[in-house]
Order: sequence, then C-alpha cells, then structure tokens
Amino acid sequence: MSFRALFYILFCLLAVPASGQELAESPANAEAASALPTTLKELREFIDAQQDMDFQTTFHGSSNVLDTTTQGTGQFTTRRPNLFRIKASSGANAYEYISDGTTLTIYNVHTNAYAQTAARPSVLGNMTLIAGLMSFQARIFDFFAALDQAAAGAGGVKITAKGTESVGGRECDRFNVVTMTEKWESWVEKAPPHLPCKLESSDVDDPSAMVQVNEFTWKKAPNIDPAIFQFSPPHGSKQLDIGTLLATPE
Repeated sequence: MSFRALFYILFCLLAVPASGQELAESPANAEAASALPTTLKELREFIDAQQDMDFQTTFHGSSNVLDTTTQGTGQFTTRRPNLFRIKASSGANAYEYISDGTTLTIYNVHTNAYAQTAARPSVLGNMTLIAGLMSFQARIFDFFAALDQAAAGAGGVKITAKGTESVGGRECDRFNVVTMTEKWESWVEKAPPHLPCKLESSDVDDPSAMVQVNEFTWKKAPNIDPAIFQFSPPHGSKQLDIGTLLATPE
C-alpha cells in the first residue's frame, strides 16, 4: 500500500460524511441558518454528557488532490478524557489506534508492528495529533466541536435545516453545517438522542478536494471493558518509529 493511499484511508475513517438528494431550502430555514436547531442542541447535550462512546462506521470517499478513491470500515470506542481504541480497515489494510491515557499506540495488524508516542489529554487532542502525524483530520469530532461553537454563540458557524430523509431505514433530519474551513451535510436520527446516521464532509475552499461519506451505527448505552484501552504487544511484534511504521508496505 502506498504512503499516500494510507493517509487517505485513515483520513476517511476518522471523518464523517454523506451525499444524498438535495432538498429545497425554505426562506424560514435561511433566516434561522445561524441558530443551533433543537435537534442538534439535544445531540450536542447528549454527546457532552457521555463518558463513553462506541460506534461503527462504513465509509467511501474520493480526493482530487491525492487522485484516490477508497472505502472501508472503522470501530470507535472512546472514554473521557483521553482513552480510545480505533480499529480501521480498508481492503487488505488494517490499523489500530489505542490510547491508555498516557501512551498512544499505532498498530499495523498485518505487519505485526507498532509505534508509540505520548498521548494528549483529550480524545479530540489525540485525533489532532494523529492528523498531524498522518495528514488527515478526525472530522466527526470536528463536527461535534462545530456544534459546541454554534451553541456558545461564538459565530463563524452556519446551520441550515434541509428537511427529512430516510437513511438505512432510519428517519433522519438533515442539516447543512458550515464553518470557516469545513462543511458537513449531516443526517441525524429524528428520534432522540438524534445520533448521526450519515455525514458528508468537505473543505469550504475546495469542496471537491477531499470528500468522504460515512454511515454510522451507535451503541447508545455502551458497556465498555477498561481493558480495551490497553495495548499489549502481540507475540513476535516489533516496535518501530512512526514514520517507518506508516511507510512499511503490506
């Protein structure tokens, strides 16, 4: 697997996306575009109140910058303030990212090799660290951060209601969320707590540069074994520096 393709695979897994039928935007929606709608307010409050999160995602995406298309799956298990295990796979490629609160481990499943660095004090901070190491962004967490920004009235976030659609048999409310740098088409469950069904993310400056579409399945009351956030090197595994690990072909 090429270094460029690996970057893109991981970008998509830690992103959030979706494309679907365009719905007409009413004048009433346009006037309320900067407000945090009740549905997204309740979603934000639910996420903020959760100690643990556990969800799966399937994704596909394309990039006219990297000239790459890819698809895959991801499993995210997180616990505040900075514990997580992420399992990401695309085709023959499989990686795990584990933070025990002190150490962040990146494990290449197929080469049985891993690299480690100091963990940051929050889940979002660790996602940002991974982004810095691998040139991708954890956009689902950025999406939640955009809702926080809108709720705080800080400005710079425009939210527009786009109607209701069905996603995977779930009735979902659709919203367009745009910040100064990113934009999302988001579909969230109509039923509380309104968890994301699907998101499509792209950049404001060049919407076609990198586009991801993710669909999600959530455990609404996860029962997580703390041991999942520990990494024990498998038998025969080898420790590498991060650059060597990510550049190692399958």
